[in-house]
Amino acid sequence: MRIAKVISMIVLLPVLLAVSCSKSREDILVAEVADRGISLATFEKTYLAVDPKYLPEDEGLEGLKEFLDTMINKEVLAMKADELGYDKDQYVVQGMEAFKKVSLQAGYLKIKVADRIKVTEKDLKKAYEKFGTNLQIKQILVDTKEEGDEVYELLQQGHDFEAVCKQYSKGPDASIGGNVVNALYGTFEPNFQDALFDTPVGGFTPPLLSRYGYFVVKVVATSQPKRKTFEQVRPDLEKLVQQQQELRLTTEVSDGIREKYGFEWYEDNIRIAFDALPPDRPLTNPPDRSAEVYPLLEFDAADLDKPLVSYKDKSITIKDFSDLYDRASFFARPRLEFRFGGVKKFLLDLVMNELVEDEMKASNIEEEPEVADMLRRKKEQFMVDKLFQDLVDKQTEVSPHEQDAYYQDNLERFRRPEQRRMGMILTNDRTTAMEAYNKVMAGERFERVSEEYSIEELTREERSGTDFVGKGQKPDYDEVAFGMENVGDVSQPFQTSRGWMVLKLIERRPESILPLSEARDEIRRALKQVKNEERLNSLLEKWRAEVEIKVYEKNLLKANIKERPKKTVSFT
Repeated sequence: MRIAKVISMIVLLPVLLAVSCSKSREDILVAEVADRGISLATFEKTYLAVDPKYLPEDEGLEGLKEFLDTMINKEVLAMKADELGYDKDQYVVQGMEAFKKVSLQAGYLKIKVADRIKVTEKDLKKAYEKFGTNLQIKQILVDTKEEGDEVYELLQQGHDFEAVCKQYSKGPDASIGGNVVNALYGTFEPNFQDALFDTPVGGFTPPLLSRYGYFVVKVVATSQPKRKTFEQVRPDLEKLVQQQQELRLTTEVSDGIREKYGFEWYEDNIRIAFDALPPDRPLTNPPDRSAEVYPLLEFDAADLDKPLVSYKDKSITIKDFSDLYDRASFFARPRLEFRFGGVKKFLLDLVMNELVEDEMKASNIEEEPEVADMLRRKKEQFMVDKLFQDLVDKQTEVSPHEQDAYYQDNLERFRRPEQRRMGMILTNDRTTAMEAYNKVMAGERFERVSEEYSIEELTREERSGTDFVGKGQKPDYDEVAFGMENVGDVSQPFQTSRGWMVLKLIERRPESILPLSEARDEIRRALKQVKNEERLNSLLEKWRAEVEIKVYEKNLLKANIKERPKKTVSFT
């Protein structure tokens, strides 16, 4: 098994092995590594959980033995890392602290709601009534609940929606009274979705909380294309309903925790923090951190002690926010485009980490056997990773001469086929797609029409076009995309598995061979991978000889494994 597979398994196994298993199969061992046993149940759970592309090429007993050998290697590496004292390494200690603060806390919230999730037949049929429904809506975005209530009251009194939008909305479309955009059932937070899809055509919702702030939404029109039968979409419905229930219950638990600790926002002060944010930079162009001048945000001295949020008899002030903003990565900092919601999420993540940590300590969840075992194996993951860095990766080097020789011997590998970048409009039905197509052909900007008509948020956001793709990479639209001849060509509407689509050819990259200067990083990785594999295999051979390893083939033959199709993966 090649080094990339070994490393991937090392990363995957620690968490996977914590899965609870059948007791009877837990007692059957398929291997022993010194005092560590690998049970039949653990082997089965791990094998079935791993991405098929990492599975052995051989099937039957030989394939099972190869997979088990990888699990044994992982145990040997974990034992060696423990022997060398990696449990005290700062990389491991800090990694575990970060894991507990983020992943374990998210897991804690899921545990709190897991036994309350019940998908009933009634829930499925209710979801089916609206499954596939697409609304055309207009929105008014405001920063606070009070502003939302004022907007809602004006609309109830009969004021014109577009006029109110122009006056109150903080959205980018406020000046024109709101764009008409598509809203597909199943793509919203549960509470937002319930209110939105219960609103009749011509009606409007009360203020709905979102990541940006509060939306008051007017439903302009609704459509529901011909659907598959209930039984045909049942698996999708079950997944959707379960996800929605988990989100709803997790929100309830989070709200309850905040209420318990007296959590409170100070909206007027949130506005002060928001007004100090700099203009948004493109996410593709982060600043040079070494060139930044701190503090990055400017505030009046009189505002620094004002609280933005309070909880547990403490608060986060504007001065604290300024310091947190400076320390945060460019990608984690709040942005103007997300309005007050960006500032709140930035702070809320920090506060909830602290509050959930308190809840976890009070619950003694880390002492529960399955959680304790998962934490032990997660720690082993960090230890093995650091051992690999120190004793393998840092010990191998690739010379420029080796890179040059590899390039000359593998020129065909660096041949790049033609790639294309596309603009995309994705709608629910042919009629809507044809309407969008006609607008483009009449001279409207393709990007503007895509933003107006596309049913997926990602499609709307990709106004400058998709990433470059090669022929065969996107089966849904590959034939049409590579059938167009000239940059600027626009396709007729055509049907895909996601809906009806219109494409525009934005840019073409002709077939070429990547020059050596651009291929060096790829070459170095490939050669280093081979050298790492050789070194790791050498160390494993030595370390395996130091421990007693037993394999029980008869028990391995009892594995209830259903072979899965494997994807071809290149590691060199």
